[in-house]
Amino acid sequence: MRYNAVCTVWHKQSDGAFVTLHYPCWWQDTEAENIAKTGRTDADKAAIYLPLSAEIAKSDYIAKGDIDFTVSGSVTELLQAVKPLKISTVERKDYGSAYIRHTEVTAK
Repeated sequence: MRYNAVCTVWHKQSDGAFVTLHYPCWWQDTEAENIAKTGRTDADKAAIYLPLSAEIAKSDYIAKGDIDFTVSGSVTELLQAVKPLKISTVERKDYGSAYIRHTEVTAK
């Protein structure tokens, strides 16, 4: 699989602590806007393709780039300092040749 960027993942462990991980990735941003009677809202999202071995789960946080930030206390620190996207879907694509196997992630 080809990659066009590096991304940083803040993976929540079973004890509640976050571990910072770095992976090569194929990053595709989509910028959109929803217009409703109540007003406009952002509908921005990203499709990210990671190696199949990536340790990642729904509700983890991800950002484009090699970011050196460790969550020492509350996740609010991370949200204010880095402004990462929250992962909403994780799909493991472990079929086909070893070259095309990957993990597909959607984040908002």
